[in-house]
Amino acid sequence: MTTGQSGSRASKRQGIRSEYKALTRQRLTDAALREFEDRGYSQCTVDDVARRAGTSRATFYVHFSGKAELAEGMWDVIRHKLMRLYRDLARAPVRDRSMIEAWLERTFAFYAENRQRLIAIHEAIALEPLLAEVYFERTEEVADFIAPLIEDARGVTAETARFRAALLTIQHERFCYFWILRGMPFDHAQAVCGLAEIWCDQIGVQEREVPVNASPPRAGTS
Repeated sequence: MTTGQSGSRASKRQGIRSEYKALTRQRLTDAALREFEDRGYSQCTVDDVARRAGTSRATFYVHFSGKAELAEGMWDVIRHKLMRLYRDLARAPVRDRSMIEAWLERTFAFYAENRQRLIAIHEAIALEPLLAEVYFERTEEVADFIAPLIEDARGVTAETARFRAALLTIQHERFCYFWILRGMPFDHAQAVCGLAEIWCDQIGVQEREVPVNASPPRAGTS
């Protein structure tokens, strides 16, 4: 066997090991997600995750330091989806009342679609100090998107705008938590109407420009 052939086989074996390791890690991640959704973060153990993934506790710790690392990874995926919603709002060319209401509906749908995951994440945040820090960083990120809108609309300082943005976004998140995640009874239409008024008041409403007394051009004119 030549040196080149030996190196090629070693490289192939290394590739197979890396692929197997990645697949095992993914199995553990998927198993943790299902366990968190089915049983909640606090009731789920490392052994539960390993058993569901068809592997051992020792193998689990080869890939992850503990449940908190898995919960942080799940939160990171959810966080990016949520940030896209706020980014869409901040970059919207027009923010009239109907647009704000449609955006709120999208956020409600997001919480409903990810209900079990978000409940598990909130349980983890309450138990894991490091994950709580990551969550607070997300709150600051969201405020950074919304603060410039408030600053422009209300004519306040950047510091005041950021404070109001934090209040606005935390209120929205807490409302969705109690209403959509925990089932506190609220009327859907009232929720949309009430929150739209609050948001429009703070970020301003950019109405679509409609020509006044404009008449359509006559045939044959440009």
